[in-house]
Amino acid sequence: MISLYLGGARSGKSGLAEQEVINAALPTTYIATANASISMAERIALHQAQRPSEWATKEVPLTLASSLLQLDCKQSIIIVDCLTLWLTNQMMATQESLARNLAPVDVMQQIDLLCQTLVLLESHIVLVSTEVGQSLIPDDEMSQEFVHYSGMMHQKIAQIANRVCFCQAGIALTLKDDSANRSVQLSAPLSQKSGS
Repeated sequence: MISLYLGGARSGKSGLAEQEVINAALPTTYIATANASISMAERIALHQAQRPSEWATKEVPLTLASSLLQLDCKQSIIIVDCLTLWLTNQMMATQESLARNLAPVDVMQQIDLLCQTLVLLESHIVLVSTEVGQSLIPDDEMSQEFVHYSGMMHQKIAQIANRVCFCQAGIALTLKDDSANRSVQLSAPLSQKSGS
């Protein structure tokens, strides 16, 4: 089971995702993708205080796919918060590689690797990510690239996810739910038959 929670800043997406994890009542690992910085310290501390104390926490700013494989096991749940910070870290790693005349990170390759890994996992996976394509996009090249990559990442993950929710004002709007789609598909032939 893969769930994806998308929303803007302060949309309530993390809290809604965490509620799904709590409701699942399984051993939980929380993957934090943020690089700790002075500007992020207060926000990180708030998230830490709100999480149940029994959740294990792993800080994974870059190696998300391999970390998911290492942590994967049946009857467990992994929450990743958030994918857009992980994407930022990938892009910053590319900039650092270029500055050092090293081979740059292939961001799309990393996104594809993440998607290929997600479909292999036996854990219940809950992903949180920030939607950035609905506002004005700055003209600078890196911002344009970030919006491009994040949009592609969200589309690719939404295709493989079982459940996709868009979050606004602390409310989750379900965009995709495989169990609901299956029931609609099963009932469709009956309704078509009765109408003929």
